[in-house]
Amino acid sequence: MQKFWKISDSKSNKLIFIKDKTIYKGNPKSEDLNKLNAESTNLAFLEHLFSIPYSYIRRIENQRGKNEIKIFYGNDSEDELIINDKNTKKEVFEFLKQDNPNFSYSTELPSVLSYAKAPFFALLFTTAIFIWSLYLAIQIENGVVYELVGGGNPGITGIVLMIANLGVFKIIGGFVVVVGIIFMALNKKLKSRSMTEFLKR
Repeated sequence: MQKFWKISDSKSNKLIFIKDKTIYKGNPKSEDLNKLNAESTNLAFLEHLFSIPYSYIRRIENQRGKNEIKIFYGNDSEDELIINDKNTKKEVFEFLKQDNPNFSYSTELPSVLSYAKAPFFALLFTTAIFIWSLYLAIQIENGVVYELVGGGNPGITGIVLMIANLGVFKIIGGFVVVVGIIFMALNKKLKSRSMTEFLKR
């Protein structure tokens, strides 16, 4: 079974072609794309497109409100089919679903933690650095002298000590600004959280 979609408004995949249990994507030459129809038999140009055999695929994700279908394959590889039209995107996913009956289908609203993992970890890391550097800054202002022992790369301790030397006021001000940026990123990320369809091997 083969099926294709021409996506003129995509910069990364103007053609999505599924044939012989393989997904092809890319931007073929205009003449090849213009000639392509349901009866076409000369498909040599597919050799020049990026391909993902079904046998390599571990998981496929289709998130509502997003313009891509994510394909996870191999050990730790990921690619996307960029499709701006939601009806075409739904059609492509449904075809993949029907063409892979051995994949299990499910829908899920990603948890807040799993969906916004990066901003959460950034917040925890920033808070830890803030508390550490603020403690050292207070100690320095009270007359304690710190000094790095050993040469070479000072590492995280050296960075924290540099921050501590900025003073309590600047550290608190910097922390407020950074946390504000992280919360803005977190809020934006959570607003985009929506129901996701999964095809899993």
